[in-house]
Amino acid sequence: MSKLVDFLALPDVDSLTEEAYINDRIGIFKIKAITNKQWESYRARSKGKVNKEGVDFDNEKFNNLVMAGHIVEPNFSDAALLSKAGCATVAEFISRKILPGEVSEIVERITKLSGFDSDINKDIEEAKN
Repeated sequence: MSKLVDFLALPDVDSLTEEAYINDRIGIFKIKAITNKQWESYRARSKGKVNKEGVDFDNEKFNNLVMAGHIVEPNFSDAALLSKAGCATVAEFISRKILPGEVSEIVERITKLSGFDSDINKDIEEAKN
């Protein structure tokens, strides 16, 4: 078989998942890759106002969108989980239950699964412009 045929036989990117060990406190999350369409949507939804330095970019919103959409297990959008945690939204759940360094690690793992082997902060800087 040719390399092209092998490539075409790969699963669609929206079905790529893996188990990611985060740390001893959190344990393992099941995560899934971000599609091109989702990536563009998250970037667009995280852009703010245009100012003298360029376009404001809301890193927290971007990270929340990535985590909410690409952590398969546990499901942060589950109403029972949010209720049990006393949270009204996924963003509130993330800010109350996940440490900033853990957020960074989780988003990095999701973006690496999605083909970004570079520093996510570099990608975010590019998105601002």
